[in-house]
Amino acid sequence: MRGKLPKTELLITFEAVARHESYTRAAEELALTQSAVFRQMAALEAFLNTELFSHAKKRIFLNDAGRYYLDMVRDTLNKFERDTHAIMTWQPTSRVIELAVNPTLSTHWLIPKLGEFNKSYPDVVININSLASVGDFLNRNYDAVIMREDFCAPLARVDSLFEEALLPVCSRTLPGYAGRKITVERLLDNFTLLHQSTRIESWVEWFALSGISSPRVKLGPRFDLISMLIAAVHSRLGVALLPRFSVQHDLDNGSMVIPCDVPMRTGNRFILTWRDDGVESGGMPLFRDWLLKQSAVERHALLQTL
Repeated sequence: MRGKLPKTELLITFEAVARHESYTRAAEELALTQSAVFRQMAALEAFLNTELFSHAKKRIFLNDAGRYYLDMVRDTLNKFERDTHAIMTWQPTSRVIELAVNPTLSTHWLIPKLGEFNKSYPDVVININSLASVGDFLNRNYDAVIMREDFCAPLARVDSLFEEALLPVCSRTLPGYAGRKITVERLLDNFTLLHQSTRIESWVEWFALSGISSPRVKLGPRFDLISMLIAAVHSRLGVALLPRFSVQHDLDNGSMVIPCDVPMRTGNRFILTWRDDGVESGGMPLFRDWLLKQSAVERHALLQTL
């Protein structure tokens, strides 16, 4: 027999109150009266025998216990919502894979290729979730994960996919670029370098491959996300160092070009990792085999540029 659990409506109300830190705004969101919200929070605290909020001058704030509980409640409600949606759309012949993927890799590499997989295996459904933090990996029950090798400890099974390589890329119509390969020295002298905030030393390391060290290497605007950096390149703001997988489509269609043939290996390797249980059932073996073939193409493209 299952032990005592709080009612779902209490958890939903708690999440809203905690997010707003306001009974009034939570009541408006949930279409309840403020007094009803207050009573539900009092009932939840009584059930837990723990205070979740501090009160000061008609304001409420999450205390340490409330913040700790909020993380668990959010994960529980999110999983419950996903599971409910899954059963609402469930088909007896469907095989579902809950996959977590590095956001950049999923957006620019995996998702554009999924049409081919869906055409070959229409009864396998791939639900893609964003893997933005180690907490996403640890606190959610995914069937498989695609991530960098050093992101965190993997699940039971692991396949190596491909290594990341950075390429200097720019718009084909970048002002000052005539469409021909240029020297590394001219790139530094004549073009704006675009930087990724989380890889601020990348250009320094890239120029060092050609024996160049200069304070000018660090000049130029910074962008937090790779998607921002790609947009900046398309907007003809300058030259960026970007992972090959993130711009391969743009290189293929000619909207981006490589002004200098000096690729740089980063040492970052992507892996597929999945749970040991149920690996031979469902759609996981089919997806794994397909993914390994796609990765072999990526590895071949890397070798061609090195």
